[in-house]
Amino acid sequence: MAIRLQAPGTLLVGPTGTGKTSAIATMVKAGIETFVVVTEPDGAASLIDACDRIGANIDLLHWRESLPGSAGWSEVEDMVTKVNSMNQQQLADQKDMGKSGFKAPAMRFLQSFQNFQCDRTGDFYGSPTTWDATRCLAVDSLTGWCLIAWGATVGYKPTANPGEWGIAQNFVYNMLTKINCDRQCFFILTAHIEKEMDELQGIKKLMVSAIGAKLAPKIPPFFSEVVKCERLQDQSYNWSTFDNGMDLKHRALPNSNKIKPDFSQIVDAYKRRLKLASGASATPPQQPAPPPPPKVVVPVAPLGPNAVKQ
Repeated sequence: MAIRLQAPGTLLVGPTGTGKTSAIATMVKAGIETFVVVTEPDGAASLIDACDRIGANIDLLHWRESLPGSAGWSEVEDMVTKVNSMNQQQLADQKDMGKSGFKAPAMRFLQSFQNFQCDRTGDFYGSPTTWDATRCLAVDSLTGWCLIAWGATVGYKPTANPGEWGIAQNFVYNMLTKINCDRQCFFILTAHIEKEMDELQGIKKLMVSAIGAKLAPKIPPFFSEVVKCERLQDQSYNWSTFDNGMDLKHRALPNSNKIKPDFSQIVDAYKRRLKLASGASATPPQQPAPPPPPKVVVPVAPLGPNAVKQ
C-alpha cells in the first residue's frame, strides 16, 4: 500500500532582496516540477534568471502571473476628490469605491488554484490539491496576495471600517486553509516582514507582513518550515531557522542561523520520512561481520625412538 504523507510546506520570510524568489529555483534544481503563482511585477523574470544561474531545468518551471489590480485614472480622480472633501469616518463608510474593477484580478488568482495554466506553455495542469509530491506549488508572494484581497474587499477606498479589515483577512486565511489542508505536493509561500505587536507577550517583534496584526500570527502554523532569508555582507544569501527577534520553525532543516538556501535539503528529508513510514530504514543498518572459520588443527604423530630428524 502506498504511504500518503503530506510533503513539507515552507514559509520563506525576509526583506526585499534577500533571495526568497531565487530560492524557489533550487526546488526546480532538485528535480521537482514547480508551479509559481506570481503576484509581484517582474517576478517571472527573477525566476528565469535564478534557474539560469544555478543550471536548473527550465522545463520543470511553470508560472502564472496574477498581479493585484489597480484603479483607473478616473477612479483615482474620484478618490482624490472624496479624500479632499470627506473625513476618515465618511470615507470608511463608503459602500463602493471601484470594487468591480478589482474582481478580475481576484478571479484570476482564484483560477490559478482551480486549474493552473502556465503562462510559458499555455497548458492546464489541474488543481494543485490533486498533485503529488513530484510537484511543488509556490505563491510569490503573500504581499501581492494581500493586495488582491484588499482590492476585492474595499476597491480603491483609502481606508476601511473594522468589518472590512476582517473580510480581507478572511479572504487570505480561508484560501490558505483550503490550499494547505488539501494538498499532497510541496508548498512554498514567500512573504515580507515587519514589526507588529505580539498581543501575548506585549512586545513588538518581527512577523509576517499581512493585512493587519491579527492575520500575521495565523500564517506560520500552516507550515512545517518557517525560514528567515538574509543577505550577508559578502552579498551571498543565507537561511536561518534561529533568530531571537522572530518566531521561526524547522523540522526538515537544522536549527541554525547559517543554512545554505537550497530546497534539496527539504526534499531529501521528505524522502527519508517516506522510507521510515513504509518500514524501511532510511540508513540500512550495518550487517555484523561473519564469524571467522574454525581453526583446523592437524595432529602430528610423535617421533619414535628410531626416527631421524631432518
